[in-house]
Amino acid sequence: MSNINWNQFFNNLPNNFGNINANGAGNTQFNPAPAVQPMPQQTPLDVLLPNYIAQLAQTKSELADLDQQQTVKMLKDLLNMPKNFDKLLTQLTAPETTPAEQQAVKTALMLLASNLNLSQLSKLLQNSSKQAMTNLYQLLAQYNQLGISIKDEQLSQISKLISFISASSTSDVQTLRSTMLMYLPWLPLTDPEVFKLEIGKSGSNGENSDGDNVTVQIATENYGNLSAYIVKTDEDGIKIELISSQTFPQNDFVILMKEESKKYGININFAMETKEAFNKEKNEKSQTQVYMNTSPGVNPFLLLISNALIKNIHLIDTKENLIAQRKERIDNG
Repeated sequence: MSNINWNQFFNNLPNNFGNINANGAGNTQFNPAPAVQPMPQQTPLDVLLPNYIAQLAQTKSELADLDQQQTVKMLKDLLNMPKNFDKLLTQLTAPETTPAEQQAVKTALMLLASNLNLSQLSKLLQNSSKQAMTNLYQLLAQYNQLGISIKDEQLSQISKLISFISASSTSDVQTLRSTMLMYLPWLPLTDPEVFKLEIGKSGSNGENSDGDNVTVQIATENYGNLSAYIVKTDEDGIKIELISSQTFPQNDFVILMKEESKKYGININFAMETKEAFNKEKNEKSQTQVYMNTSPGVNPFLLLISNALIKNIHLIDTKENLIAQRKERIDNG
């Protein structure tokens, strides 16, 4: 039997009759066929199946090319962790409050008035890690039924990350570090040199301080080293002291952080300072590196703002990379 594309045949049928009329215009005995009846509507299965197959193909493609962000997203899903960092902190700080009660009191004020229970966070990660392995094998079973396979190296990577999270939960510092990294998904989870975190008493300029504060130092790819000191103020607000190179766009940073302050309805004051540009030659191995020191009380809202600060500085740094790449393409024609 010949391989006839019946869908194409019926779709082209009106055109075929048009060609016959044109070629046989002198044949008066030719009676045109009646108008072609429209094809019967497809059944729901006929409609859904192609879309379903396309979705499977897309899923295969995504699984075949898991990048760091996709990997961490899958990890959080397996651990059943909230998508957003503020949701996790609220869950840990006020686990028994209802959403209505949380709306009645600003999330920021609730977090500002609290301390993060690292033992509770550690227990959460331990229990989640155990369940995550079960979730992973159930996910694999579902994929196998759909004919989707995960490469051994991808499965190994996810398994190692779950094991890493479980092992991290035995130390307060590592518990906090690995948790924050899950909400900074472009920083490698397991590289100790990329994100260093300590819990101790340190104020700005290294002075001892008993107040709620966080110090963040970031080595950027394009602007050298930046230092930020974040402290809780007496007016239920926070203050950010930023020291950066003269080339760093401080105005862009302030705009981005003010957007964060609007999101949580909290006041952020800024103290900006510049220093001589840090002369660091950029190379292919350049990457963002973060050092963070938080006071022993570990104020959850300051952690949330620290997370936003690191993200926004990385965003500004990445934007500069994109501008440089675009300029290079233009210069090269």
